[in-house]
Order: sequence, then C-alpha cells, then structure tokens
Amino acid sequence: MKYKTHLIIAGSLVFLFLFLFGVYKLTNTTVDYKDVMTLSASDHVKWSPDKKHVLVEYSDLQCPACKAYHDIMSTFEASGSPNLAIPKQITLVFRHFPLYQIHENALEMAYGAEAASRQGKFFEMANVLFSDQDNLAKTKDPKGFLAGKAKAIGLNVDQFKNDEESANVKNKVNADLSGGERAGINGTPTFFLDGQKLEFQSPQEFVKILQAVLQ
Repeated sequence: MKYKTHLIIAGSLVFLFLFLFGVYKLTNTTVDYKDVMTLSASDHVKWSPDKKHVLVEYSDLQCPACKAYHDIMSTFEASGSPNLAIPKQITLVFRHFPLYQIHENALEMAYGAEAASRQGKFFEMANVLFSDQDNLAKTKDPKGFLAGKAKAIGLNVDQFKNDEESANVKNKVNADLSGGERAGINGTPTFFLDGQKLEFQSPQEFVKILQAVLQ
C-alpha cells in the first residue's frame, strides 16, 4: 500500500514539474521577429538607406492613432528638427495592417496606397490619406475618394484605377497583413526596432526609444 502511495506521490510531483515547466516556457519564451525584420523588394522604405537601425511600422491608414504617430514622425524630417538624427540614422519600413473589422475603408485605402506605389508615389499617397482622415471616415465612395487623391498628387488616374484592382496590389496588402498576424499584432500602429517589438505608453516614450538607439 505504501509502495502505491509513493508511486502516486512521485507521479504527482512529475506532473506538477512538467506543468510548471510548461507555464514557464509559455510566459518566458522570447518571440523571434526574424520574419518581421526581413526586408523584401516590395517593402516601402525611407529615411536612412544604411539599414544600420531598422524601424518596421505596421499601420492602418484609417486609424487615428496611426495618423498621430505618422504626424509625429513627419516632424522628424523637417529642416531644423531636434530629431533630425532619427531619419538620418534609422531606416523606416511601412507595412499595411488594415483593421477592416472596425475601419470600413481601411482595406480600400491600403489598396490605393499600393496602387500609387506603382507610379512611385506610395508615401505621397499615404501622406494625403492621413491628412484627410476626417473626410475619409465619412465617405461613402472610397474609390472616388482615392481617385481624387490620385489626381491631386499627379498620378495617371486611369492607370491608378487599374492597379487598384490588380491581384499584385491586393496580394501585397494581404501579405503584409498575414505577416503582421504571424507576429502577433492585434492593434495599430505597432513598431519593431532592430528585432524588438516596441512597448510604450505615450508619443514621448516612443521618441525617447528612437533617440536612445542613436547614442
């Protein structure tokens, strides 16, 4: 009887050890963001060409928080900016993560930005979409809205409309979205810097993280 009791106790201890070890592994596993940090020819890249430090942004063109951080990062590029060293030393990569479940025009806007990239004006289109986000949220004609923006930034509108509906454009957006999902992204904007997912509570903290990597 004692022998059986000892076996039960030993088995229970082994089970407890395995259970606690499993919990430890789940809560202490370092996520590998290698895929996120692997750049491709289809990525939209600006700032430093050196790729010494790489900042990957997953963004939604209809997301107000994304607009706020877009506006902040745009100030870095201004002549005389106290943060001019950031775009000079960090490479920025923009990827799509349209939250189409809550932003009804986000997916169309991503397609529109990709269509603009076929004429070499991805960031110009992103800029005008972010700057007119209030009207974007109200429009009932997203394709017409995009066509107007395409004309405003000097695109061939007929080509833009064809590209907007192309499989290449839609596949690019879907590839970005799938990559973000594999990385565990569930909100926007989400940033990765040199292989690490950034965690911050305010724009000020975000800027300090970028400044720190330059020191």
